[in-house]
Amino acid sequence: MKFAQLIVYGVEGNPITKSEAARLAGFSDTANGASVYATRLTDPTKYPLVCAYISNLQDEVRQKYGISFEGHLEELGKIRDRGKKDNRNLAAAATTEIARGKAAGFYIDQKIIRHGSIDDMNLDQLYERMKMIKEKNEKIIEAKQLLKSNEESKTEHKLQQQKTLPSPPQKPDLDSTS
Repeated sequence: MKFAQLIVYGVEGNPITKSEAARLAGFSDTANGASVYATRLTDPTKYPLVCAYISNLQDEVRQKYGISFEGHLEELGKIRDRGKKDNRNLAAAATTEIARGKAAGFYIDQKIIRHGSIDDMNLDQLYERMKMIKEKNEKIIEAKQLLKSNEESKTEHKLQQQKTLPSPPQKPDLDSTS
């Protein structure tokens, strides 16, 4: 519960990272321990209840302060428009509105690391990359083919059994008055 509260409310009203929240909530303080716990706890497939609790807390904050996504965008638009007219201390207003949006959960801090793009490769490099991917996944491909062939053989076996089994003898209808 403390982890979720720290994620939503931060420390003294200041937002903190998931790793900091995990550390402050008492999770491992080793090299990457807190960040690993933070990532796992915010994964809805692994800890759906924690994620639901965080979402509920964020909803409470939005209701308490009257923050909606549409209202947030509208306020940012007004700040931009005022900034175009005059430049009086609007940086602080913009920063405040962005902080409100972060508190409401409208912003997600993402870092994307690119290691080259498929667009930057020539044809030979593409073929080489595809070959490496195929070799890396060869066992998965073989396992899928094995499962598929097992399924097909089971289906064939069932069909053969149905053909060779005699049909049950029909009992004469004794209730009939013919």
